[in-house]
Amino acid sequence: MSISEQSQAVLLLTAWFTKPGKGEPKPLTPKEWGRFALWLRDRSMAPEALLRSNDLDATLFGWSDKTVDVGRIRALLGRAGALGIALEKWQRAGLWVMTRSDPDYPGRLKRRLKTDAPPVLFGSGNRQLLNQGGIAVVGSRDASEDDLAFTTDLGGKVALQGRSVVSGGARGVDEASMLGALERDGTVIGVLADSLLRTSNSAKYRRALMDRNLVLVSPFNPEAGFDVGNAMARNKYIYALSDAAVIVSATEGKGGTWSGAVEALKHAWVPLWVKPHRDARSGNAVLVEMGARWLEDGAPMASLVAGEETAQVLSDTPPVEDSVEEPVAQSAAQAPQHIAEPIQPWPTEEEAPMPADVAPSIEGSTPIATATASLYEHFLTMLAKEAARGPVTAEALQEKLELHKSQLADWLKRGIADGRIEKLNKPVRYQLAKAQQQALL
Repeated sequence: MSISEQSQAVLLLTAWFTKPGKGEPKPLTPKEWGRFALWLRDRSMAPEALLRSNDLDATLFGWSDKTVDVGRIRALLGRAGALGIALEKWQRAGLWVMTRSDPDYPGRLKRRLKTDAPPVLFGSGNRQLLNQGGIAVVGSRDASEDDLAFTTDLGGKVALQGRSVVSGGARGVDEASMLGALERDGTVIGVLADSLLRTSNSAKYRRALMDRNLVLVSPFNPEAGFDVGNAMARNKYIYALSDAAVIVSATEGKGGTWSGAVEALKHAWVPLWVKPHRDARSGNAVLVEMGARWLEDGAPMASLVAGEETAQVLSDTPPVEDSVEEPVAQSAAQAPQHIAEPIQPWPTEEEAPMPADVAPSIEGSTPIATATASLYEHFLTMLAKEAARGPVTAEALQEKLELHKSQLADWLKRGIADGRIEKLNKPVRYQLAKAQQQALL
């Protein structure tokens, strides 16, 4: 695995490569690295300068910190052999490593967590998904059958809207939401607290990784086992990578779901929605009292999935600030990135016509059926234009119209079923049914 000198320095200072041994130096935590990186930046010093230094005491003259002394930094930088062995092993397993200095490091993490953003991310799969946002879905490992069914369905709905599901990969709600999205050919960001190496080789995720519909990522050693502290720390990364979040089930005052939701509300990272729960003792109601919003009868979900801006209007929490001071100098490619919205010729939800028999059930929101129906009509118009010179393939339509492939497949299937689209074989191509062409064009 070939990585830059800067990435080598960051890894040496912040990552475990093997199980901690007695007397081994402890890598810098995100907070410690944040303080040190700011100090380096203020002196126009890049991390790799530490690897080239012949006199580390002189290079770090003036550095003073209550937990990070020069001796600890020297010991961490001396682990080059262990780093090389670990990188070779991870590369053979198909893993990659990303540091804050990489141009595709998630902008949301840096904007929202600032110096608390993890200095290193280990991952497998399509790393480009990390900058596309999505809908976080979190809940208990021991969820009820009803909650799991709800979660699987929710993951599928998010996928059909062209959004990614963001979750933690644990059994229960996390896994149900991820598999629900992947079953509908959606995209998923799995933020793992442990066992990245093992999970990335799991049969249940192999196809999604090959199809580039999934990215599994962790700020912790890829071979690390379960650790309560890591699991709790991981929660903030799930929220920070998302555009909105849904809590399926939480127990007041207990567990990672509860602590993560409370932290997300405190920092107002994203709009937070909560599934209504039959159990009066559920922590879901308490979260609503603290500022979350009920996810009732599917109507708020429509606005949540439709876009970050609409969800922010419905939320009691203010929008998250986009600016952040970076610990190290970044390239222009690392400017804050926002969730990709449908680009023209696709209309926004505000521009899409609304049928008279469907009205918003919440002030300021657009029902999912309305937006889907109106955009489907627009899709038929665009298909007619694209096929004006002859039938077109699904691949050509996806590339030209910039649609998610699962959405395109649904609309093509729907059009064929209602007689508005004609499918030709050998090879498979599509065109608008002749009876429809004159009406639309």
